[in-house]
Amino acid sequence: MDNTPESGLNGFCRKNWALLLGMLLLFSAVVSFYGTWLNYFYDIDEPKYARAVYEMIHSGNLLAPMFDGMPRMEKPPLTYWVMYPFAWLASLDGFSGNILSLLRLPTVICSVLMVLGTSMTGRKLFGPATGLLAGMILQSSVLFKFMAVMMKVDVVFACCVTWATYFYLQRYLGDKSAKVAVGGAVLTALGVLAKGPFAFLPLAGYALAVGIRHNVNMKNESGESSSFVSAMNIKGLVAAKWADRNILLLWFTAGCVPFFLWLYVAWLSSGFDYTQGLVGQFFHNTASTSSKVTDKLSHLDPYFDTLTVIFFPWGGYVFGTVYGIWRSIREKFNEKYVFMACLFLVYLIIFTLLFKLKSNRYMLPILPLLSILVCDWLVNAKRDKAYRTLFEMGFVWILSMAAMLGYRSFKSMSVSVNLADRVPVGQYMDLMLPFFIALGGFFLVMLIVSIKQSQRPAVHIVVGSLAITVVMPFYYKALPSYASLTVNRPIPILAQAVTDRIAEFSNSDTLVIHRPFFIKTFPDVAYYLKKLDKDGNCMYSLGSGARAGDLLQVLATPQIAAELFKKEHPDAEKYPVYQYLKNKKFKNAVLLLSSVDYYTIKPFMDSLPPMIKSLIEIEERELLTIKWLKEKIFIVRFNPGKMK
Repeated sequence: MDNTPESGLNGFCRKNWALLLGMLLLFSAVVSFYGTWLNYFYDIDEPKYARAVYEMIHSGNLLAPMFDGMPRMEKPPLTYWVMYPFAWLASLDGFSGNILSLLRLPTVICSVLMVLGTSMTGRKLFGPATGLLAGMILQSSVLFKFMAVMMKVDVVFACCVTWATYFYLQRYLGDKSAKVAVGGAVLTALGVLAKGPFAFLPLAGYALAVGIRHNVNMKNESGESSSFVSAMNIKGLVAAKWADRNILLLWFTAGCVPFFLWLYVAWLSSGFDYTQGLVGQFFHNTASTSSKVTDKLSHLDPYFDTLTVIFFPWGGYVFGTVYGIWRSIREKFNEKYVFMACLFLVYLIIFTLLFKLKSNRYMLPILPLLSILVCDWLVNAKRDKAYRTLFEMGFVWILSMAAMLGYRSFKSMSVSVNLADRVPVGQYMDLMLPFFIALGGFFLVMLIVSIKQSQRPAVHIVVGSLAITVVMPFYYKALPSYASLTVNRPIPILAQAVTDRIAEFSNSDTLVIHRPFFIKTFPDVAYYLKKLDKDGNCMYSLGSGARAGDLLQVLATPQIAAELFKKEHPDAEKYPVYQYLKNKKFKNAVLLLSSVDYYTIKPFMDSLPPMIKSLIEIEERELLTIKWLKEKIFIVRFNPGKMK
């Protein structure tokens, strides 16, 4: 695309780079932080990280992540490590009150660093104006904003690969300094410690781009014409990698060594082989019922949905961006577009052909690349008839999406909490109306700054970014809320409601029992057990798959809990939960059951002698789960006082 290096806009941004970048980062921090104070979890993964780092604080073991006293082997440790300092600050006050905003700060910081990395990469590729505006596009995109407030691995991982990409790009463009080599090595290592081998994807994209450039240069030297497809010559790709083998080996080794060192030290410190869990999780996520490439390619729709809808409000310009890149590469080989295209291609192929689970959040590492490419097309493309047509198509798409999202929420009387799950809001539509009005205001603003404004794309980007962020306060005010069992909206949220209810008749001397599937389905319950222990200690629960009779026996005599756990886990001595069960002097117990678990155990309880059955109290509550669905939960306990 036609980028004029010293155009008026680029000259202004270059002259005021430090000031404009500081303003962008301040904007990013404010927008990312908004919504962190909600006192419940957005999705099912958040409490797993919160509970794991909570246990790290109490155990002092930073190498072996645990969840409710059991090894949490699904993810490498970097996310827990970046959360640890903030969890330590929360521990100074005994983890009292709502500390979720503190635990979410690491992902807020990582999101700001992603915006910075996007700006630096955009500047390196297409100039300072593109860098700054690309950072603004990224920060104002819906998927990025949603993920910025969630304490989970995705933003931490995306931050690492964004900055790794920046160093790979510098090397690709000819900077062979030690600073670039070391920077790439450090960021690769951090990426692998965040999400394992998936951190090597941008490195694979870099290697592919180097190979394609090598093939194109060879064809040009021999006087042959070249295209993107013809440049995929295997021999040339291998030759290019061999010529660049030292830096590739350095970055690959830097990624592997710290990861395997952590696995070894974690095994020494805990006795658990975390390799098994990580490998199992990998195959769980990548296993597929079909090995046919055509079948896998037919499931691209979640990612196209991300590129066009979840990248709201900028997804409408993806079509123009694709056309602009195609035209630029067709007219003349451009190594910058080839680099970006190779990275994008590697991500898309791996996620499509390898992953069984399709999720919008898997596209988060691609959003910085997408923001840069969209911004480059908007700002730097030739202002011809094709550009004006695609620009108008883009803003029509944006306005259509805004209208569709508003209509969908209004018709279903529900609002999305995390881009995957929706919660009904019909009971408090008075709070939803301001949100709909604000969304309508965004519609009008975008309409005004879009019609016949193709000559001023920078104004379009800035005003559009600010307009979508103004909608945020109205959106967050319409989300569910929980203050107590009696003050909540629309109904009590399960984890807090259950622990608040248990706290009314028990304390830290109470044993909490459940089926293993219960805590997998409602992991936030494990986190909120801290409400029951007023002394600030780490309280665990007993997840048992034992027979109904054994389960009720533990409910009546909780002192045998450690014995039951050891029966199910012969190596029980390694587990923190076993040490807790063995050393704790329980005075009573409570059994938490989902609907499925309850109706499985109910026949046995009905068969008990009337005198024993009369001692069992069963409380049924309809609550809002972490999947934002209504679910019946049963709280079962013995009340020996009824014998008097």
